[in-house]
Amino acid sequence: MYESSDAQHMADNGQVGLNLPPPVVDPDDPLLIAQTLTYVTDDGSVLLSFTSAPFSFAFKLRFFLFEAIFVAILIAAVPVGAHGTVVSISIGNLFVVAWFWYNSVRCVDITSDGGLRFWIGNIEIDVPYDKIVGIHRLSGNCGICSAALLPHRGLLTNPTDGVAILTSVPSTPFWAWPRSAGRPERSLGPLRCPRLKIVFSPAGGGLNFIREVENEMRHTDENGASGGNRVAKGGKIQLDPAAKGGDFFDV
Repeated sequence: MYESSDAQHMADNGQVGLNLPPPVVDPDDPLLIAQTLTYVTDDGSVLLSFTSAPFSFAFKLRFFLFEAIFVAILIAAVPVGAHGTVVSISIGNLFVVAWFWYNSVRCVDITSDGGLRFWIGNIEIDVPYDKIVGIHRLSGNCGICSAALLPHRGLLTNPTDGVAILTSVPSTPFWAWPRSAGRPERSLGPLRCPRLKIVFSPAGGGLNFIREVENEMRHTDENGASGGNRVAKGGKIQLDPAAKGGDFFDV
């Protein structure tokens, strides 16, 4: 009787004729570790996320022509024994690719903690609202370099529409990781790291990005959190009047 009942139970569970051991969970499974890290880091603190606008066709065409010229020079230099030229051009091309990765603003998140979170290259930088000096639009500038803001991080994937975010946070050298909270600023005698300035082209447009940040600053100010000193009575972001170029939203 009991054997019949056990057989019926196994048949209902699709285990007829199988004596399977219970599943074993390997704590060192890379997939399990990746899922765990995803669950830990995705804490729901991101309110809005702005990715960079895609590169324009003109930029992609210029980049393709540049790489084609680079390959053509290598092909022409190898047969004549110009090995120094080949090595120099290869290293230069490597530095160009590394610069694009180091200055690639993957996305900018508006967090519930009262600040902006920047993903630049493989580095995450959190900047609270009270550390933001100003935000203004950039238009009609060179996509790679904004001379009035040098040195800066990021680039304009859409040269006709971008934003510049000026902060009082010290920038991080490309050979070092960001400082932990509470640690003193890097210095070499009287020399200090320049203030962090980030340039990028939001996918939704520069004006939309500024309005969303402005609304979150106002909301944070109403809740009594930090960052209220960046919002004036008119509700506009206080911007740096010394910056040149672009459209300003001074109060």
